[in-house]
Amino acid sequence: MKPQASVKRAPGAAVREPGRWFLRKWLTLLALAFVLIPHLASDAVGQSHVAKGGTVGIRNETEKELFFSLICMCGCPRETLGTCTCEYSGDRRDELREMLEGGMSIQAVQKAYSAKFGTKSLALPPNEGLSRLIWALPLLGIVLGAVLIVTVARRWVRQGAAAQKQVAPLPSNASRDDYDDKLDRELSDLDRE
Repeated sequence: MKPQASVKRAPGAAVREPGRWFLRKWLTLLALAFVLIPHLASDAVGQSHVAKGGTVGIRNETEKELFFSLICMCGCPRETLGTCTCEYSGDRRDELREMLEGGMSIQAVQKAYSAKFGTKSLALPPNEGLSRLIWALPLLGIVLGAVLIVTVARRWVRQGAAAQKQVAPLPSNASRDDYDDKLDRELSDLDRE
């Protein structure tokens, strides 16, 4: 057996394979997301141990519209004030009723609530300013992902085509030359012996 020729590389030089490099980067980003998302989502204002079991008393359509547009900040899994039955949400509903009775509009009450608890307290983020990015980012992510997939696929096709060009195929209709004739004669002489 012939010994295999080895390619010498500088110490510490990494082989850069586009597929593996790309996969490693995405797996690292996914792992980071799985670690950070629960940490970032756990900053509710109230406590998650608030006793449940009450009822939600919605008196009219105005209250219904308001309560279903605001999130209870007791630590519930993003329940609206219209569905959360904890004591904390009951206190918030009473505060909001007082604001409505004081002559404030639904939009003014929503702004006051989001000023107190932040924009994460709104069931739907407002479609204004930087909050528009919340609506645009998923679409942008899909478009960029598609462009990235197409770019990587084209690169892999080009690399495959370049590798095939380096391997020269044997011609199927090779013309015979003097060397072929001489080789045939020598082989036939060997067969006769």
